[in-house]
Amino acid sequence: MYLVTGANGTVGSQVLAQLLEAGHAVRAYVRSPEKLAQWGDRIEIAVGDYNSPDAFSAALEGVDGVFLMNIGSAEAFTALAKRIAAQKVSRAVFLSTAMVEMLPATLLSRLHREKEDILRAAGIDARFLRPTGFMSNSYLWLPSIRAEGTVANPMGTGRAAPIAPEDIAAVAVRALTDAALAEKDLLLTGGETISLPEQVALLAQALDRSLRAVDITLDVAAANLTRVGIPEPIAASIVKSFEAVKAGRGTMTTDTVERVLGRKPLRFEQWLKMHIDRFK
Repeated sequence: MYLVTGANGTVGSQVLAQLLEAGHAVRAYVRSPEKLAQWGDRIEIAVGDYNSPDAFSAALEGVDGVFLMNIGSAEAFTALAKRIAAQKVSRAVFLSTAMVEMLPATLLSRLHREKEDILRAAGIDARFLRPTGFMSNSYLWLPSIRAEGTVANPMGTGRAAPIAPEDIAAVAVRALTDAALAEKDLLLTGGETISLPEQVALLAQALDRSLRAVDITLDVAAANLTRVGIPEPIAASIVKSFEAVKAGRGTMTTDTVERVLGRKPLRFEQWLKMHIDRFK
């Protein structure tokens, strides 16, 4: 049995689905069980959040591994880590960020590193997934694509190596279920570097319509992020990653996905074809 937190999320939902596909029993820990109604009786559901340590302890009963997100305060996360250690859960997998290694001074990096350190201090056998930007971040383009046929571009022609959530989840499942995977810090990138204008061109081709990337300043990008509800300090960290890509510092790739999964990570064009209906 594996416990998945954030089971409604971009990666957590994939972890849940891939664990089921591999034949494992899954329990989802969620605040709103109705959001998982599509799974019916294929999964168990435990109701709670990261501020409910007693509910979390109950959800850990009989669990071999737990998938964790960077949610809540350090104090709340510490309480959960203590419960995991007390229950002697065999393995935890934590969704961190590549910014821990690539932009360590940013707030987002520090918040993720803090949670990593909490799990280490609790003596938990944990694996830390550190992915680059998600390919699914392109869903944020949908309003402007539908309204104007444009995508705001704060990164110029800078290239990066975005990763598919499906690949992150596949590594998470391997880390949860295979005790032979000894590597603890897993820096995950896509297998190719690509600029935002190149991504937009591939999307235009897949949709058979005209789309264009429109350059914006980093200040405008920050304002756009806060306008959709992202707290200003977090938006500032995200913009730092935009700035790094624009300056040519986002081109690193790793072979981690291929080493762990025995296959190459999805390219952006492949991922687009899998999800093109979302953009129509």
